[in-house]
Amino acid sequence: ITYSIPFALASIFSATSGAGQGLSLGVLNLAIVIPQMIVSILNGPWDALFGGGNLPAFVVGAVAALASGILSVILLPSPPPDLAKSVGTSGGGFH
Repeated sequence: ITYSIPFALASIFSATSGAGQGLSLGVLNLAIVIPQMIVSILNGPWDALFGGGNLPAFVVGAVAALASGILSVILLPSPPPDLAKSVGTSGGGFH
């Protein structure tokens, strides 16, 4: 779910808003990859700064997850009403 839902939502929103799906998915991919690269570069020195161990990195990850969750609820657009109705009445896509 973590890997598929964001890409599915980006496809749906880009299709309904008239934006290009390739561009939207590329931006989403960059939004995932760039933080991963930053974490991989800074995690070692960050852990060494606090005497080793992974606890400081986990705390930073927890704070970042909380901040991203709050920002996503505040900043992301809501789905159009007609899309919400069609998804709600279909009963799901897996059979």
